[in-house]
Amino acid sequence: MIKNPPIIKKIVKEMGGSIEEIIPERGYFYIKLKGEKIFVSRKFKISRNVIVGGETTKFKDLTYAILKRNNLPTPKTVCFYETVKNPALRKKLSTLKFPIIVKDSEGSNSRGIFPNINTLKIAEDTIVKQIKKFSKLIAQEMVSGNEFRILVLGNNIIGALRLIPPRIVGDGKKTVLNLIKKKQKNTQRKTPLNSELNRILREQAVSLKSIIKKGEIIYLRKSSSLDEGGETEDVTEKVHTGIKNICLRAAKKVEKELVGIDIICDDVSKNPQKQSFNILEINGKPDVYIHYNPTYGKTRDVVREIIEFILKLRKNKV
Repeated sequence: MIKNPPIIKKIVKEMGGSIEEIIPERGYFYIKLKGEKIFVSRKFKISRNVIVGGETTKFKDLTYAILKRNNLPTPKTVCFYETVKNPALRKKLSTLKFPIIVKDSEGSNSRGIFPNINTLKIAEDTIVKQIKKFSKLIAQEMVSGNEFRILVLGNNIIGALRLIPPRIVGDGKKTVLNLIKKKQKNTQRKTPLNSELNRILREQAVSLKSIIKKGEIIYLRKSSSLDEGGETEDVTEKVHTGIKNICLRAAKKVEKELVGIDIICDDVSKNPQKQSFNILEINGKPDVYIHYNPTYGKTRDVVREIIEFILKLRKNKV
């Protein structure tokens, strides 16, 4: 039972305010009072430190709800909580176009992710099974394109990277399997030699035993997976003004001064209205190391900018 929201809502109404529900199952709502809009997640949270994380980016279901409410482009998403049962489960899933991806709402570092689900039955089975481990799940339509990380600080984009999935380059001699082993000899993680990899290879008309011609590129993943050998390319100076504006607006809507926004589109230098464009995730505690020594392009000294920003905030607060 969620105990705090009922009394909070009661007092707000007595004070002449109103409530805007976001995710009732989670006790998430806005208080609208005296021209202000205050986010509440079951309880109040007031911090002396303005540089602080919070639910708006910690939980993916809430992030997507906020993006949708503010007409910001994101893949269609439905959410599931603890005691999920048919036919409600099937009804929700039926609103999505397959293939879909299922994610743990609190997941990070590529954990709790189940991509490329092609049928309603598999989706149902996945959610029923995983809801026991992850009490909050989202199911989302999969979108295609190139993946980018946009780093927002205050009112500026201080870094932008293209995230390139792990890939191998043919030499006309070695098999795909041998090229993978060579590529990932020193990577933090190895790409599993499983059905998912075999499916991705089949889509490119090769197998682990294939010998690919010199210079031909074969992808091992569809997501960035930097610890499996994914690559990065600095594109900070190429970001289209329209994409910048969307990312800055998204950061404001989740009430964060610093966020890493994952987007997917064909070309980050083109107008988002003239291509398929979606916000995949918003990270409230984004990695900064990835902006240093990218595979291609120059380093962006984002840590220096972040520290200077925090010092300025503190100075203005005194």
